[in-house]
Amino acid sequence: MTILDFLRKTFGPDGIFSSGQEGHAFLIGISEVVCPWKPRWDMPADYQANGNPLHEYHYYMFGRASGVLAWLIIAIVIKLTLF
Repeated sequence: MTILDFLRKTFGPDGIFSSGQEGHAFLIGISEVVCPWKPRWDMPADYQANGNPLHEYHYYMFGRASGVLAWLIIAIVIKLTLF
C-alpha cells in the first residue's frame, strides 16, 4: 500500500471527515484553541441538538487536541529560531 492509497482510504468518502458535520466539528474545535479570542457571535443553546456540528463531539475534541499540538509546534519553532 502506497502513501497515496492510505490517504485515499483514510480521507476518502468512507474514511474520517466523510461528512460535512465531522469536518465542521473538527474546524470549530481547532479554531477555539488556535484562535482563543471571544467569538463574534455566541452559539445558541440548542446548537448541539438536531444534527448540528457539535453533535460529532469526538471530532470536536480531536480538533481541540490538534490545536494544542499546533501551539506546541509553534512554540518549538519560535524557540529554535529566536533562542
